[in-house]
Amino acid sequence: MKQTIKMPAPQLSYLKEVNIDLEMTGRHYALLASCEGQLPEDVALSILRDLVEEDATQLTLSELRYLFMLVKINSLENKYTVGFQCQHIKEDGTICNHVNQIEIFLSDADLNPTPSDYEVPTIKFRRDETEKEYRIMPPKAPRISALYNFFVTQKNADQEKIVKDKTLSFEFVFLQALLHLVDMNGNPFVKEDDNFADLLDTGLCEDHKTPKPTVLNINKMSTINKLIDLVNEVDSYGVQPTTVDITCEECGGRIIVQVPLLTGLVD
Repeated sequence: MKQTIKMPAPQLSYLKEVNIDLEMTGRHYALLASCEGQLPEDVALSILRDLVEEDATQLTLSELRYLFMLVKINSLENKYTVGFQCQHIKEDGTICNHVNQIEIFLSDADLNPTPSDYEVPTIKFRRDETEKEYRIMPPKAPRISALYNFFVTQKNADQEKIVKDKTLSFEFVFLQALLHLVDMNGNPFVKEDDNFADLLDTGLCEDHKTPKPTVLNINKMSTINKLIDLVNEVDSYGVQPTTVDITCEECGGRIIVQVPLLTGLVD
């Protein structure tokens, strides 16, 4: 039986609410069992396409995680175990590397709804020599999957490498920020046929003395910094990752880490 679920950040949503069946079927369990090597977001989306009455590809990443979390709680369990490897340096100079097993309750995830009077922030950006005003809207989940796929296939970088490598991390944040730009007519700044590599080459050259001709003309680095700040504001709404603060069982070091919402959800 389908239930109507309202999105926690309706001003930042394309669907506002969905009608969803929270019960997975045998086919969905088979998908979970064979998902190794796939992006968790893609696996979750493939299942939600069957369970959601509306077009699940219109879900933002936060909404996808939120709905799949509800599906997991209803169909399987609320509690799961995650291992955290301690990276503290011991007295002998070696890394601890002890894996601490922690129980996580999905229902403890922080749900941060937008205030009823929240207004979507805007920013002016220039493309093709034309400056336009854009709203900062969370991109739809398939667009983020496409961005991850670009880093996997073109830069040989998985999610862990993106986080640890400063250059890759900034490039990902920059491109993800561009995906948040939607003009007042609902048209995305990053088009479906845009090449992420071209956007990187053009968007990060604004401080060069002789930048090459580009289709993407961002005049000042301060504009990018402002955009990233607004993206962080927008992304702070909706369901958030769980923060774990524990003491290593082996060396006593403190471990503070955010658990991505889909970690463990598709295992």
